[in-house]
Amino acid sequence: MSSSSSPETSKKSNINPGELRRWRIRQLDIPTQLLRLLVLVAGFLVWQYELIFKGVPITVFGFEPLPEINPIFYAVPTEVWKYLADYYHNLMFWKDLWVTLQEAIWGFVIGGSTGFIVGIVLGYFIRLQKIFGPFLVFANAVPKIAFAPILILWYGVDMGSKIALATIIVFFIVQMPTTAAVGLVDPDLNMLATTMGANKSQLFKKVVIPGIMPAVFGALRLAAIYAMLSVVFGEFIASKRGLGQRLLVSTNMFNMADAFALMLVLAVVALALNGVIGLAERRVLKWQTTRRGGQVISL
Repeated sequence: MSSSSSPETSKKSNINPGELRRWRIRQLDIPTQLLRLLVLVAGFLVWQYELIFKGVPITVFGFEPLPEINPIFYAVPTEVWKYLADYYHNLMFWKDLWVTLQEAIWGFVIGGSTGFIVGIVLGYFIRLQKIFGPFLVFANAVPKIAFAPILILWYGVDMGSKIALATIIVFFIVQMPTTAAVGLVDPDLNMLATTMGANKSQLFKKVVIPGIMPAVFGALRLAAIYAMLSVVFGEFIASKRGLGQRLLVSTNMFNMADAFALMLVLAVVALALNGVIGLAERRVLKWQTTRRGGQVISL
């Protein structure tokens, strides 16, 4: 067996087909799947029969967490499905989706890659961290959403302003944990690798990079969600195309079924981006047998 085979793969290869089938059934966790289905059906019925909009007469510190909703703002799953079915063949809907997806991906890629590089450099070179660290902390303390109107003035209402906003937000989400993770690499591993004759380049590739990847992937999964949130917010302010602009128009026109459907689409897209990163994490960190790396949805 090759050295790249994981212990879990080795264990599965040494059991007979009956035991492998039982192992797969245990991994599926039937009781958990049934409970998930029960929660999904219960949520669907509560929403479909408008019980969620009836409200609960409870006041907490003068605030009603679950107020009664005006019937004009109701929208049930069947109406949401009707919107999705009607717009499935609408070319403009897919163009809006493609615009929002491009903005989120480019913002994630640019912000994530620069955040990763800067995080490693500042974590590895302490003097640089002392010089630039306070400035980055100050910049991170500024509400990034406040940059949105300024970026729209600078880049215009096209995709550039939304990509810039997502890049800024994603950069700090990735950079801060990466810098901290570099400083938290186990010093015993550094000493062991140095004792075995590893040079600085080998130490960086064999100890530092593998040691920080769990924290980096955790930051990337969060960054994927925030990339989508930031571009939608930017589209709310000013945009020619995009699902955020479409969502704002639907809400302003009280088309609540359209708004709920668009929010569902955005959630699915964000979950898909998160899932891709989770799959990459499982592949990169497959040597971590005691960690559930990359689980976006546990099946």
